[in-house]
Amino acid sequence: MVMKKIKLTESDLYRIIKQVLLEQEEEEKRTVTFDSEKFKMLITSSEKIIKHFNNKYDEIIVNGDLYLTETPIQSLPDNLYVGGWLWLGKTPIQSLPDNLRVEGELDLRGTQIQSLPDNLDVTDTIYIKGTPLNDNDKLVKKYNKKYAIYRT
Repeated sequence: MVMKKIKLTESDLYRIIKQVLLEQEEEEKRTVTFDSEKFKMLITSSEKIIKHFNNKYDEIIVNGDLYLTETPIQSLPDNLYVGGWLWLGKTPIQSLPDNLRVEGELDLRGTQIQSLPDNLDVTDTIYIKGTPLNDNDKLVKKYNKKYAIYRT
């Protein structure tokens, strides 16, 4: 897959975010929905956007697979629901957000993830090769009771 890089100013990003969020915001439950490519573009452009999401929304939904492998992503917003697979391999991310739900596989290979949050919900396999978590037999054994952990 060839990805084109688009140069946007921070004011352009905020204008796009404001437009998308205003269109998607619900009155009762503060939820916003993105397609995976728009969400990827937004969260890899600025850490400020993640803080904004955490302050404004009760749930963030990403339709489809979210491929963030080898991006500079350092964190994800809380209450994130990914409707497909979530690939975080070879990113500088060190922890997962609260209330992360993934309706597919979660790829953490090559990250600095040391543990999984108690409120993580993953319906398929979690890949942990090359992470500090992979070396922690006690935690892996604990997590294997709830998740399908793949270490190699």
